[in-house]
Parts: sequence; structure tokens; C-alpha cells
Amino acid sequence: MKEQDPESATPAVSTPRFGRRAALTVVAGTLSSRLLDSQVRTPTLANGDQAAVEAKYANVIRKYGDRLSAAQRTRARETLVSHQRMLMRIRDFALENGDAPATGLRLYPSDAAERHD
Repeated sequence: MKEQDPESATPAVSTPRFGRRAALTVVAGTLSSRLLDSQVRTPTLANGDQAAVEAKYANVIRKYGDRLSAAQRTRARETLVSHQRMLMRIRDFALENGDAPATGLRLYPSDAAERHD
């Protein structure tokens, strides 16, 4: 019989020991993601805006929650908050139906501008 090199020998892991470690890993991941989710709150948004962020975040978690890491969940919430802040600025700008657009789309120079030069 050949002797095994002690450095290349893999330690034997029993099935119950592996099961316990796997279960502890899952529980730790679930608890840490819930803890991170509860810690990442944004008190700077108004109640209505915060509710909109929470609804959108719940939808993201519903769709992709099982595939997202804790860092990705945190990033998703931060992105939603950032987008909500941008939307707040846009919604605060009052417009009437008859207001002209601030800029126009020009794909080609107009003939009138060329004639007057």
C-alpha cells in the first residue's frame, strides 16, 4: 500500500457534520440579510416617497430575493432611494399643458438658419 502525503489528504467530513454546517450557514445568511435590510432605512425621504421605495424594494425582493446577496440587496435599496430622490425633483417642477419644451430635438440644421448666415 502507498502512503498518502499528509498535505494532500482531504479531511473526512461526516454527513451530520456537513448538514449542521450547511444549516448554520443558511440561518446566518438569512438573519444577516434581514438585519441589513432593517438597518438600511432612509429617514430623509417623506413618508409617501419612503412608502414608494419600500413597495419597489419589496417587489425586487419578491422577484429576485433568493438570488441576491446581502450586498446586492443593500445596493438595490440605495439605488431605489437615489431614483426616488431624482423623481421628487422632477415632480416638484410645475408644468402646465401649454408650456413649451425647454429644448427641441434637431437632427439636421434647419434651412432657415443656414439662409440667414
